[in-house]
Amino acid sequence: MVTLLELFIEFLKIGAIMFGGGYGGISLFYKELVELKGWISDQEFVEILGVAESTPGPIAINSATWVGYKLGGIPGSIIATLGVITVPYLVIMGIVMSLYPYMEHPLVKTAFRGINAAVVALILYALINVSRTVLLEKNTGIINYVSLAIFIVAFIILYVLKQHPVVSIIVSAGLSLALKLLFGV
Repeated sequence: MVTLLELFIEFLKIGAIMFGGGYGGISLFYKELVELKGWISDQEFVEILGVAESTPGPIAINSATWVGYKLGGIPGSIIATLGVITVPYLVIMGIVMSLYPYMEHPLVKTAFRGINAAVVALILYALINVSRTVLLEKNTGIINYVSLAIFIVAFIILYVLKQHPVVSIIVSAGLSLALKLLFGV
């Protein structure tokens, strides 16, 4: 049983160190909620990401709301959401009020170059962990060819055809349903 205070503190901590927006935060969510706390499983993490990405709003807030609801119902969703947005809100206000006039300073630009590089690493880390859960069969490590094929189709829709992510999500869900209904896979 997770208390509301534990939820708030955990998501406050995630929000405080989550650079790079929601996608940069995915690796933090995974590390904290799956690996360290064990509050959710790998599969639940992937499901939460799917819901959070396919619903309106920022992925980090949607994920926090979903995890909060899973662990503490409606009060948990409110507390987790408040926790994850509190520090970023205060930081943005601080930047707007104090740092913005110095954004073109060479040292500030250099610091952000480092932060941006770290954000790419965070996104890659999350990609690798989520990919293992989605593209490999549970307990065997064998490639799930159906999931791999859907991934390739989704990637082509996004990267090659330059379609909106919603198109990729709808086509992927439809393809998965069609494969299940027609071939039982």
